[in-house]
Amino acid sequence: MNYGSWLRAAEVGQVAAVTLLHGAEPFLIDEAIARITRALIPEAAELVMSRDVLEAREAGAEGIVRAAQTFPWGAARRVVIARGVEALGPKQAEPLVEYLGQPNPTTALLLAVPQVLASSHWLLKAVPAASVIDVPRLSGRSLIGWLRAHAASEGLELAEDAAQLLVTLVGEEPAALAAELGKAALAGGADNRRIGVAQIQAVVGEHRSREIFELTRAVELRDPGSALPLLDRLLSAGEEPLRILAILAGQARRATPAASRLARCWKVERRLKLGGLARPELCLLVADLCAD
Repeated sequence: MNYGSWLRAAEVGQVAAVTLLHGAEPFLIDEAIARITRALIPEAAELVMSRDVLEAREAGAEGIVRAAQTFPWGAARRVVIARGVEALGPKQAEPLVEYLGQPNPTTALLLAVPQVLASSHWLLKAVPAASVIDVPRLSGRSLIGWLRAHAASEGLELAEDAAQLLVTLVGEEPAALAAELGKAALAGGADNRRIGVAQIQAVVGEHRSREIFELTRAVELRDPGSALPLLDRLLSAGEEPLRILAILAGQARRATPAASRLARCWKVERRLKLGGLARPELCLLVADLCAD
């Protein structure tokens, strides 16, 4: 079952006793878990007794199994969220593998793995194929659809043109999009539940938005003479370096060849997160993308 179909079924309570969620978008995995938890345990007061969140390195396979074998209290089903199970070796995982063969039907065990698993990994052999959900990287129409569905889950109505503008300005990183969406909702006033282009522009800032668009256009045209001064102005105005990088990465996904350009963006992202200096790193990246 693909991610979208599975999530729609899960939100109406159709959740298997075991589900493995794996993929390179941690935010989407966490969001899916939150939405499933709300569907299975709608009363916040019941969360304490009916939900466990465990780290495999601390609880071990035995601790995860004990939590999953516990019967629900108050809610119809328990939710057990286990993280880090992919790091367990086959020997360490034996109690969990045994449980996966005959799970407790009153528990929804959610195995959250924020990476794409190799086909040889023991988890893909232990979890039934129908319960393995590959959480994809979203782009294009699928990203717009997800963003509008995410807004709806928060009680907001996001216009399609506003969603498109938000992706253009912020990039394709789901966590960043969700954060800016929350700001846009507040921009419309406490009682406003509709988000249009005006609210997006109010949050991002029309002038800065135009410069970001001009930067991506200059990179697309391979024009470093225009791109580098634009980048300098954005950084000087306080634009978040990782946000600029996310926008460039989103553009790289749509470029040809995409793989090599994306790889350069990811390398810069790693260096920035390790303390690299934003201005030289981004200037070198923009010059490199323009020269490609």
